[in-house]
Amino acid sequence: MSAGATQAEAAVLDAAAATLTAAGVDSRHRLCCALSGGVDSVVLLDVLHALRARFGYTLEMVHVHHGLSPAADEWMDLCIGLCGEYALHLQVFRVEVPRDHPGGLEEAARIARHAALSRVDCDWLVFGHHRDDQAETVLFRLLRGTGVRGAAAMAAIEPADGLGRTGRLRPLLEIGREEILAYAREKNLEWMDDASNDDQNFARNDLRHRILPAIETRFPAARRTLARAATHLREAAELLDELAQIDVTAAVLEYEDTEKDGHRVLHRAYLYSLSPARLSNLLRWEIKRIGARPPTSARLAEAVRQLRTVSGPLRLPLGDCVCYSRQGCVWLVLKRRD
Repeated sequence: MSAGATQAEAAVLDAAAATLTAAGVDSRHRLCCALSGGVDSVVLLDVLHALRARFGYTLEMVHVHHGLSPAADEWMDLCIGLCGEYALHLQVFRVEVPRDHPGGLEEAARIARHAALSRVDCDWLVFGHHRDDQAETVLFRLLRGTGVRGAAAMAAIEPADGLGRTGRLRPLLEIGREEILAYAREKNLEWMDDASNDDQNFARNDLRHRILPAIETRFPAARRTLARAATHLREAAELLDELAQIDVTAAVLEYEDTEKDGHRVLHRAYLYSLSPARLSNLLRWEIKRIGARPPTSARLAEAVRQLRTVSGPLRLPLGDCVCYSRQGCVWLVLKRRD
């Protein structure tokens, strides 16, 4: 426990420090904290400011102005004021969120937000997600039929992927919402509440306000248990990734021309020797490696079926990419995005 800190304050600080330590954060690193003005991000701002002397990192803040709420300018002004009090630099990104996105307004706002954050120049983007967010994410994804990787939800530490995606940290992921609120009240922090979080027309809000509380009448520790399940699922996902790397290494053709137009070539005979589940796992790994979004389960299953049964040349659409097979070779090509 930090000297002079209350129990709630010490719990949050110690959990955040453990994540920073595990990520190897030190004076060489530039951290940029996503600041919305809500209680989670305001607590994260205070925590990162408090820990800066211990770790020596450079700290900046970023705010994404979606323009969706009538109070959007108030949120931005609060963030500007907070960063002035802490003497921290704040970047503000104004984004346009399409109202007709097929995934809904929430998904459109998320995509616009992450596109803006991808432009930030730093070593680690830092987010205020906490244990309750993790539980909601696990349940939400399971109800949508996600696989192991999706159900693993968020990780406290996501290193840079080598494809231009900055590393991500979530130092509050082991802390519950009530602990975060206790910290904010004890420190007399200022924040704003988002009225849209009470709108149960949004699926995530309905989970938070109606479905999870109903589950907790029978399973009181449901949020903590779901968050713990995410940890187990992440371990399983990591093992699947390790298996995919083993299979890719074995499947890469060992002759002089191991690429076609810059794309890694795999030996189809080896792929044919794999079980359908293992081949699906390998393809998911390769799709992720080239920076494509995962295809639907049905599309992936059809690609696996044809790779295992059709002897001639193939062109198999897989969402953001295309899988080609010709003369014993298999390779993936990322589609051009307009």
